[in-house]
Amino acid sequence: MLPVIGTLRPWAHPEQLSLHRLPMHVPLPLGDDARISLDGQWQFELFDTPESVPETAVLGPTPAGRTVTVPGNWTLQDTGDLPHYTNVQMPFPGPPPALPTRNPTGVYRRKFTIGRGWKSHRVWLHIGGAESVHAVYLNDRFVGYGTDSRLPSEYDITDHLVAGANHLAIVVVRFSAQSYVEDQDQWWMAGLHRSVHIEARSPVHVADVEVDADLRLADSPGLLRARTTVGFTKPPVKGFTVRTWVETLAGKRVGRPLEGAVPHVHESPYIFTGHEVVASWELPNVQPWSAESPTRYRVHVELVRPDGKVAEATSQLVGFRHVEVRDRQLLVNGQPIWIFGVNRHDHHPDRGKAVTVDDMRADLEVMRRHNSTAIRTSHYPSDVGVYGL
Repeated sequence: MLPVIGTLRPWAHPEQLSLHRLPMHVPLPLGDDARISLDGQWQFELFDTPESVPETAVLGPTPAGRTVTVPGNWTLQDTGDLPHYTNVQMPFPGPPPALPTRNPTGVYRRKFTIGRGWKSHRVWLHIGGAESVHAVYLNDRFVGYGTDSRLPSEYDITDHLVAGANHLAIVVVRFSAQSYVEDQDQWWMAGLHRSVHIEARSPVHVADVEVDADLRLADSPGLLRARTTVGFTKPPVKGFTVRTWVETLAGKRVGRPLEGAVPHVHESPYIFTGHEVVASWELPNVQPWSAESPTRYRVHVELVRPDGKVAEATSQLVGFRHVEVRDRQLLVNGQPIWIFGVNRHDHHPDRGKAVTVDDMRADLEVMRRHNSTAIRTSHYPSDVGVYGL
């Protein structure tokens, strides 16, 4: 039985979405020195049900044995558990939230080490996607549990780390109560199908950046609002600021940089709204974004410590365009457009749901050659690479 959560069986309860998972946020690009990829070969064992997984499968040093590739689907790596296609019916009898008697459960194991420079940081584990649900154990301790198979799950593993080799186990349950919600017209797969990595975050860090860009059609200024949320893993202190600016992709600044103090007196009732800093601009002479001329700009965010040094920096790409429905037409920047759309899944004939950016680009290029102008992504959140393309 799985340690800590085995008797609770959270995978059987639709209302249990996570345990100890960090709040979700938009993708935050960080420097390469702040991340260690855990993609590659993992030790792997497959069991018939989550209840039949022994504690010894997730505890202790990482064992030797058969391996599978991460990101990947174990259903396409000769494990004996195969892909399953259904359309409108579930692959097992209901009613919700009943689960099948045989519910394949994979135990992924690997070890990793971190550098000395990481000891002053918080260390997060990032699981890009796991079908259907997953539980995390590090060095014989339960870390957390997550659902949402097409969204990243992150966990603060700082207090579970040890000097030297760290032994990580991720248990993935193929079917869960969430499977009823995530059912789609597609191949059912299983496993860690998106990238896994660990990253170093400052005790005070950029937790989220929400950017809204628009275009005022009358005189064409770009309207932009960036709200940065700062996370504290220690008692909040004053003196931190957020510096934000907009620039072209060539690095030329547009408008002036804005700086704001990070609120820290969170004890004030009815007044404190969060550790958030908002920056807004009305930028003249921006180039509008359109499908024919997809001009983009970069919003750069720096978290500045009280001593003036930059604690963290991140950025987002945006385009200035105005979308509206008027007179029964869909307008972009005031012009009517036609949508010739097609469904798209993250899917590869050999790797299943584990698609690369090159795979995504090839999909889109083929669609465009056949005069498609839009893709339908409402089945689930696609891999973040799709949105960049």
